[in-house]
Amino acid sequence: MGFKMVEIYKSEEFEALPLKSAYRFLEEKGLKGDAQRIKREKDKYKSYTSTLRRGKIIKLLEENHLLDEFIVKCWPFGKTENGEKKIRRYKKIYNKCLNNTKGKEKDNVTPIEGYKNRRDKMNEQTSEMDELEFEQPLEEEIERVEVTPEERKVFTDKGDPEVDSLHKRWTKGKLVLQPGFQRHFVWDVKKSSRLIESALLDIPLPVVYLSEGDDGKEYVIDGQQRLTAFFSFINGKFLDDDKDFKLTGLKVFTDLNGEIFKGIDEDLQDTILSCKIRTITFKKESDKNLRFEIFERLNTGAVSLNDQELRNCIYRGLYNKLLVELSQDKDFMYLLGLKNFDKRMKDVELALRFASFYHATYLKYKPPIRTFLNNDMEKYQFISEKEAVELKTAFKNTITIIRSLFDIHAFKRFYRGDEKSLNGYWEPKKFNASLYDILMYMFAHTDKNKVYQNLDSIREALIHLMTSDKEFIDSIELSTSSVQAVRTRFDKWRLTVEEIIGIQQKEPRCFSYKLKEELYKNNATCAICDQKIQNIDDSAVDHIEQYWTGGKTIPENARLTHRYCNWARPRKE
Repeated sequence: MGFKMVEIYKSEEFEALPLKSAYRFLEEKGLKGDAQRIKREKDKYKSYTSTLRRGKIIKLLEENHLLDEFIVKCWPFGKTENGEKKIRRYKKIYNKCLNNTKGKEKDNVTPIEGYKNRRDKMNEQTSEMDELEFEQPLEEEIERVEVTPEERKVFTDKGDPEVDSLHKRWTKGKLVLQPGFQRHFVWDVKKSSRLIESALLDIPLPVVYLSEGDDGKEYVIDGQQRLTAFFSFINGKFLDDDKDFKLTGLKVFTDLNGEIFKGIDEDLQDTILSCKIRTITFKKESDKNLRFEIFERLNTGAVSLNDQELRNCIYRGLYNKLLVELSQDKDFMYLLGLKNFDKRMKDVELALRFASFYHATYLKYKPPIRTFLNNDMEKYQFISEKEAVELKTAFKNTITIIRSLFDIHAFKRFYRGDEKSLNGYWEPKKFNASLYDILMYMFAHTDKNKVYQNLDSIREALIHLMTSDKEFIDSIELSTSSVQAVRTRFDKWRLTVEEIIGIQQKEPRCFSYKLKEELYKNNATCAICDQKIQNIDDSAVDHIEQYWTGGKTIPENARLTHRYCNWARPRKE
């Protein structure tokens, strides 16, 4: 999250890669599961345990294009010559142990067994999730804030209101505690009780940051947990689940344990109500892009807010509500494998990505993606009814098409096999935001009837791009938010779809999916390697007499192969 992490980790000047900071960094980036696995894993090579873990972390950071950012924010020593030597050592230890493990445990794994292992992982996707995972972060994290000198202004008000005053403003609806970006109260009764005890002891409390909305209300940016604890105690029940709030775990006022607000002495009630909290309010006149950066720096809670959660605070209005509504569409949730809304609002951010490219088109895209999305939210913050209906219709039509095309494999990569294992496979869990963008954009601008007449061909075409077109593959996995990568993948996919649904060529180049099914059903053996093809999606129908030499696209000139074998075969046979 931008500059926030610099402040969190700036005191950690380690020569060795700092493990604690690394785990926290990975969690911030949505790689919590991977971080926990590395942390808990007991390796055979006990003398290398900590070094091997660092090697695994380096590998994970490289795979997710996060290593440079991690070094800048969490491990400045990594930029030095000695730091680079350490990185090479960590990777060397990791590769050594990995190779040893492969030699002992994987020599006897056949290509089919390797495929089955991946297939089992793929089948895990059928279980529904509560939080989305992506191959790369949804938004690039190292981004420069473009604000002109004239706009580089932040207007604030400072105050020291009493808890009673804040509580009354909240009761009247003038102070919004949970402005959509943090959906749950995460403090337990002990932590909440300790805050009440701090007020009774007259201990100074941290600053609460507020933001003035265009509607005149004030929204809590930082301090929601504290204010929720105070208001819950005063009301007698927790605001999120309506359970009684009885003081628990007090270490000084031990005689108050088990008491509710109305049950304690009146002078103690007055002490709590008159407790002053310093507040800083960002006025609505402040530049919104700059406010976004400031809020991010203030975002230092136990569960830091991501960009979309912050947008829900800054750009409140009809558009924000519409995006939440779109994210809760049943077909959309099905494609994402969600049974409930995503805990960190990544589903809402995906809806925003669709809307941003739908409104501006990819031809007007300028990095960073964060600002591109912010600009769309600001422009349509108070969207008209006509514009809302148009967007909802396009969104619904698009996801209906994509469900028919890819079902549970929507927005995921298909990987071709390699020399060790010829069988390709679908990514079982992680979504690719770049694929999401091009699919959603293209089918929002394409005649639905024409798409349905060519579903099989379109599906085959995307799998072909993901496995055979190096430029396209690079554009969905390397520097994905650059203008070049965005233009490349959008253009390639647009031209591919237009060629399929447009005027038919005199001699079609691609065989039909129906023929592929017939060939696969009759004999699923690869014509090149003579091994069984385990998955019809991993099969390609190739010309026996090559197309470029005049070969016809007819059943008599067709053969079934692995995608990898077809890709790796000599161009002249």
